[in-house]
Amino acid sequence: MRPFSAIGDDGTTLSSAAVPPWPRSMTRLQFVSATSDKAGSILKFLRHAAEADVTAASAAGQKVVSADPAGFAADDVVILWKLSTNQTARAVVASVDAEAGTITMVANLPFALAPGDKVFLMAEAGRVPVGAATKEINSPTVFAADGPALVEIDGTAACKVQLVSGEYV
Repeated sequence: MRPFSAIGDDGTTLSSAAVPPWPRSMTRLQFVSATSDKAGSILKFLRHAAEADVTAASAAGQKVVSADPAGFAADDVVILWKLSTNQTARAVVASVDAEAGTITMVANLPFALAPGDKVFLMAEAGRVPVGAATKEINSPTVFAADGPALVEIDGTAACKVQLVSGEYV
């Protein structure tokens, strides 16, 4: 077992924390803390539904990723994974081009991608109501995913996934 932790970004209407995959392991979240100012706020848990290998370099600050777009569509939530540094980032797909073999993101890439890095299509697999409060969930298994995991919370002016921790098993 290998422990991990992730801290989400400060958000106004959305905050997320991405947990990268670990080879041949399940990602098991054991503690989640999140806060929101929105009365109907929901804490969402997402796991990967498909993945694509990056086939050519993509520079930070651009939106286009060279990867097979099969199974990806506009408005899909994805995790970008830079294998060499184990960095992850949440992104949203703007469009796909099957002929060119590219996936275009809504926003610029936060870091460069190289061949062998991954784009994971994420799908919602669970949710917990939070409301305008701080919610902490602590359990031997809060959520498990075969591969990467993504935790999101929404807000109106302030929200944050404060901490996600667990272990790879």
